Amino acid sequence: MTGGVYLLDKGAGVTSRRAAMAVAKANGFKKYGHCGTLDPDATGLLVVVLGKATRLAPYISGREKRYSFDMVIGLLTDTLDMSGEVLKESDCSHIATDDLVTELSGFTGTFRQRVPAFSAVRVDGKRGYKLARAGETPEMPERAVTVTNWESGELLSNRIPLEVTVSAGTYIRALARDIGEALNIPAVADNIRRTMAGPFSINEASKLDDHKGSFLSMAEAMRGYPQIRVTGSNAQGIFHGNPFTAGITGTAVAVDMAGNLLAVGFCDGNLFQPRVVLASQVQQ
Repeated sequence: MTGGVYLLDKGAGVTSRRAAMAVAKANGFKKYGHCGTLDPDATGLLVVVLGKATRLAPYISGREKRYSFDMVIGLLTDTLDMSGEVLKESDCSHIATDDLVTELSGFTGTFRQRVPAFSAVRVDGKRGYKLARAGETPEMPERAVTVTNWESGELLSNRIPLEVTVSAGTYIRALARDIGEALNIPAVADNIRRTMAGPFSINEASKLDDHKGSFLSMAEAMRGYPQIRVTGSNAQGIFHGNPFTAGITGTAVAVDMAGNLLAVGFCDGNLFQPRVVLASQVQQ
């Protein structure tokens, strides 16, 4: 097998890179990557790309994701979660569930979010978390994020369970921080868990010690994109980057009659132009 995608239910206490490396080693792949970093303490769905499927990462990573987490009020840490050094504590007994739920409407839609210092985002060529660990206070960039479909529970013992769908690149820890700031209280995130990434669900994922149950072929991993079955000269031409007629618009995938992924490309409503060629031969 030249490549595939593994849906991992990552546990706490391991980086996304190490988790992906373990999956690759267990499945006999030297080349690997993952689509969307999870914090070491965060759990849930990590999409691991293996072998040739690493070339599919740009088409998988940019999709929306869903998370569950606890927002903990009355506390602020340098990492914006419960693993960090406490910077501030305050009495939040005046805050009720309705106060928090009402504030969520202000964090719905598209808005600017400041990236946490403890992140892999580079500032002047250096990772933010490395600068933060060295005691520096880097000026972190802002980025546009889109947040939808909030669900909330009850505020108990300064914790409220939340669920939310976000665009790629959104930081859950920063959401907790910013909601707290809007209410003039400190707040962090805890028990962050990714339950969805694009078309993939945590219900499809397997733990690290079950390496076979959640393995997808490259064609299966591109679910959600229009699929074009090709034969003959069109299929052979793909390997040379040749376009062919296809009456659809947008990103699409070309597969042979056996369902194997040949290429990912873009259709302008008239022609399919291969952009990433995955196969070297066609199976009839």
